[in-house]
This record gives sequence, C-alpha cells and structure tokens, in this order.
Amino acid sequence: LPRFTDFCPAMGLLNKIIRLFVDTVLLLTVIAFFPGIPPHADFPVIMSDTPLTREGPLAYNNILDGGVRLFENKFSAPESVAHRGRENEIFVSMHGGSIVKVYGPEYSDVKEVAKIGPGCKGPWDERVCGRPLGLRFANDGKLLVADSYLGIFKVDVDTGDKERLMDPSIAINGAVPLIIDDLDEDADGNIYWSDASTISDLAMGTTEVLAGPTGRLVKLDPITGHNLVLLDKLAFANGVQLSPDQDFVLVCETTKSRVIRYWLKGPKAGTNDVFVSGLPGLPDNIRAKPQGGYYVSLVSVKPVDSPDLLTVLNQLPWLRRLCIRILYATKKMFDAITYVYENQLTAQVSYLILNTKSIVAVTNGNRAFVVELGADGNVTGSLQGHSGTICFISQTDVVGDRLFFSSPYNNYLGMIPLWKVNGEPEPEGVKKRQPTIKIRPRNDPESAFHIEVAPEDLASSGKQQEKVVKKKKEEL
Repeated sequence: LPRFTDFCPAMGLLNKIIRLFVDTVLLLTVIAFFPGIPPHADFPVIMSDTPLTREGPLAYNNILDGGVRLFENKFSAPESVAHRGRENEIFVSMHGGSIVKVYGPEYSDVKEVAKIGPGCKGPWDERVCGRPLGLRFANDGKLLVADSYLGIFKVDVDTGDKERLMDPSIAINGAVPLIIDDLDEDADGNIYWSDASTISDLAMGTTEVLAGPTGRLVKLDPITGHNLVLLDKLAFANGVQLSPDQDFVLVCETTKSRVIRYWLKGPKAGTNDVFVSGLPGLPDNIRAKPQGGYYVSLVSVKPVDSPDLLTVLNQLPWLRRLCIRILYATKKMFDAITYVYENQLTAQVSYLILNTKSIVAVTNGNRAFVVELGADGNVTGSLQGHSGTICFISQTDVVGDRLFFSSPYNNYLGMIPLWKVNGEPEPEGVKKRQPTIKIRPRNDPESAFHIEVAPEDLASSGKQQEKVVKKKKEEL
C-alpha cells in the first residue's frame, strides 16, 4: 500500500526536520551534561551583586570623548602603564613581549627598553614570546613586570637587564598559576600579585570567565621566593592595589564586577570584605589617584537598558558548560589543522576562539567607563565615553597634567589632558602642537617628514586622522 508521505511530500520534509531537531537536542544534551568532556572545570551558579544605579556620580557624561589616540596602528594592546616620577616619560607593556618607553614633551617618541620573551611570529604565539600585563616601579627603581605566561620579572629600564622573581611552572598550593595578571609592592619589598586562573591560560581566558572561579591573590617574598595564597576562588582575579597606608590590598574580581579588600594590618588582618560591588562593567586594573582614592577601569561596560549577557549566563551553568565545550572542541580542531599544515590563518582563528577579546568585543560596543572611588570604596565620580574614541580601558594613570588609558585590545594608547577631565578652560600657554605623524616619501625611503596634525584632527576619530594623513601624503 502507498505511504501517506507519498501523497503528501510536505509531511516527509516535516519528519526530516523533526528528526534533525531531536538529534541536535540529544547531541547538545550529551555535550552539556556528559561527564569527562574537556575542558575540565566546574560551572557553578555565580551570583551577581545588585548593580549600582547610573545616577549621581555614575550619571551619563562624555568626558572621554574628548580624548585622543596616541600611536594609533603602531601599538599592539598596551595593557599597562607605569612611571617613575620623571617628567615626560612613561613605560608601557605591549603584546609581543615588549616593554617600551614613551617620552618627549608631547609623548611622541617611543623606544623599546626590554623584551620579556624571545619573540614570536604573531599574537597567536604569545605563549612563546610572553605577554607582559601589569607594571609597577619597585622601591629600588626597577620595573616589576607581571608576564601572564613567563612569570614575574624585575627589569632595569635603563640597561634592559631583567631578572625573573617567580617561575610560573612551580605549583602554588597544588595549582600552577596560568594567568599572572597584576601586582604591587609594599615598603618591605613583598609583591602582591593576582593569578586570574588555574584552569586556563590567557589565550583561553574565556574558559575562566565562563567556568571557575579559580582566581587567587598571592603574596611573594622575593628573598625566599615563597608564595602565600591570601585569597582563592576569585572570579578572574585582576587588578591589584595597596592602600596608601598599606594596611589592606585591593583586588578586582572581573566577572563579578566588584573589588575585594584583604586586610593586612589591624584587628581585621587576615580577613576580607567587599570594597565596592555592582560596578557597571567588568573591572580590570585599579590604580591610586594622586589626590586620594582610586581609579577602577572597566574593560567592558554593561548596557543600561538591556540584560547583561554575562550576568544571564552566570545563572545558567549548563549553558556555559555547553558553550565552552563546543568552543574548546572547535579550537582543538583548528590546532590540529595548524599542526599538520602550519599556517597563520588557522593559527589566528584558533587564538581568537577562546580569547577574552572575542567576548568583550561582542558585549562592549563603543562605550568606555572609569569609576572613581574614595578611600573608603564609595563611588565619587566617573569618566565615560560613548563615541568609541577611547574604549576597552584596562588601566587609568595620572602622569603630570594628563590621564593615560591603556588597553589589552586597542592598537593605540589613550590620553586626555586633566583640564578637560576637570571641566576647566584650557590653560594659557598650552602648546598646540600634538604628536607628529612620520611619513616616508616613496622616492626617498630613508628620510621622514614630520607632519603637524591640528589638535582638532588628532582629537577626532581614527578615520578622520587617516584622511588627514592621506591628504598630507598627496601633498608630498
């Protein structure tokens, strides 16, 4: 006898669609819930604190839209800035393992002073070349460097000599540190540093963001080399900052949008509490303000009028597990292709799959946000941007009469004069000259023209700056 589907082809197609749907659901269920599938991590429900309202000191402003981009398309992910009190000089950690000095009256000159690793072919090779993150100048005038892969170093920025203070291959309390993130030094030379994850390195940082939490705050005695874990189970432990009196140390919990205080002295010594919570984004580094208080830089800003993706995922551990397992398997597939047939394309794709840049790029948009805290953790103000001129801020530093903004993802260093931040008129006698753009004419590759770019052009978007450069090239 003829089947019903012979007279109704649409029913046969519908049956195939239903079968495909059922098979897909079964496959995803196995991936999400079957034990033993890598990566091996816990996926608990992560509770979020009540978000702070965007009013008062957090009310809308566009101060950062008046900033400028320095060395655009010449820098690669300038994560952290440090300065040693000398005029017109800062030091920046770069993707590729370099530490560079930016100097000059207009901060227009750059010089590499040290390289933490041996160098590599590209960002996808950062496990080899190293990835310096947090920077601090030590009491002896040398630069402390937290390299995510290679350890903690002390660098003489005048000679380029470096010394490793901490070897990351040695387990601490049974777990190897995999993302050495930021650090600070006390008056006795002890180094307080953050280990963002014990289950994934920086190239696979999304694993810690969606799984974990396994972050730690650690104290290093540089004389004995002993590491003491002060706090564990932190949600992506990030920026570290000692208080002015060094009676407590602060550490940012990125994926919980808060800052934790660990007491070092006094009756509360050895205990911890929440310094500030409900931040309007994901905190990266925290730095002291010269006049007191702290800058907390948000590398990703939460939307105001729509649900925050990470907050939603934190309530759904099975969905986070499913996403990570699929991404992990996809990454391993591209790694296998790269191993068999070495090429940059699949290496780059593999690098991006679990890199935190991918998830931040989706959630942040063009927003920028720096929260200003008082000495007691109360919010006192904020710096915001909405045009994309400056975004993905990892650290905010006051150097002289300027604010510098570093980032783990940008191809430029952000900067804004303090008079703009404070809403003051432009000081008299301020030089109008901005950093020059060097162009080498085709017919004379050894020479270089220094082209003065008008301040209004430099303070505009990157596209407008490109138009200015193109015009100057045509004139040459």
